[in-house]
Amino acid sequence: MTTDDFLGSFCIPVQHGLLVLRDINSADTHEGWDGGAVHAVADSLYLRVQPSVDGPVTVEVFDSDEPTHEDVTLYDGIIASQHGEFVLHDPNNWISMRVITDEPGTARLRITGDHDLMPSVVRIQIWY
Repeated sequence: MTTDDFLGSFCIPVQHGLLVLRDINSADTHEGWDGGAVHAVADSLYLRVQPSVDGPVTVEVFDSDEPTHEDVTLYDGIIASQHGEFVLHDPNNWISMRVITDEPGTARLRITGDHDLMPSVVRIQIWY
């Protein structure tokens, strides 16, 4: 991937071991989520990651479909957005990162990591 594809990153302890990627206007509550590694609905996704007591989680976000170097594909599918604007955050909003694509509609989404249940390294790729 090139630096032109890079949208942002952070490295923090993630409270509750949960990251949420959602359309900026999504109000989905993920009813029926059983605590599994990934739970996706049309415009929102829950991703279990390493909990804060075990250390920080590194997250990188790219606008690219190029293959990644991580070993485990955590999610490979789609996500919808009314305006092409997403937010990536933890449940307490200790970290909140906007991902702006400026392309409304359905985007491809691939999430990879270094472990299948509680990754400490996550790469998010979103593209049209």
